[in-house]
Amino acid sequence: MAEEKKQELSFELRSEKVRSIVGQIPSSLVHYGISVIVFVLIALFVVAYFLPYKQVYLGNATVYDIPSEPLDSLEITVLLKFNDKRPTLQQLNHPSIIFQSSTVSINGILLNFSSRRDTIGRQKALCRIPQRVSQEMENSEVDFILTIHSGTLLDHLFSGLLGE
Repeated sequence: MAEEKKQELSFELRSEKVRSIVGQIPSSLVHYGISVIVFVLIALFVVAYFLPYKQVYLGNATVYDIPSEPLDSLEITVLLKFNDKRPTLQQLNHPSIIFQSSTVSINGILLNFSSRRDTIGRQKALCRIPQRVSQEMENSEVDFILTIHSGTLLDHLFSGLLGE
């Protein structure tokens, strides 16, 4: 009896009709699968096209003399010491810089940046900050966050792939 069922099962799997059904992938499944993959890829490209790419650099800034002029904003020279990575001069196009101390946070703009470092690893930078809060930073060391916006994520991906 068991041999008869075994022979019947093997006979069914070896028949031409069963082999054609089992060996064939449904065409609707292939079409829907390709459609889903294409839709996901297009959605990723759209997100990468609209998503801005920015690089953030952290470190300590030493602020010495701040002139007391009756202006809305002041240009001050600070010494920046970066923690891990440093921006290149080609990346800088007046990026925003935020100085943070324990009492105040000051938004400014980085105007000029020296490529030379002193023996401690600090670089001179010329920044523009608002005058009303600048006196709180004088003769102190504060943390800074330098943010450089450089196009979109898609631009950055393609420039990396093309080796530009």
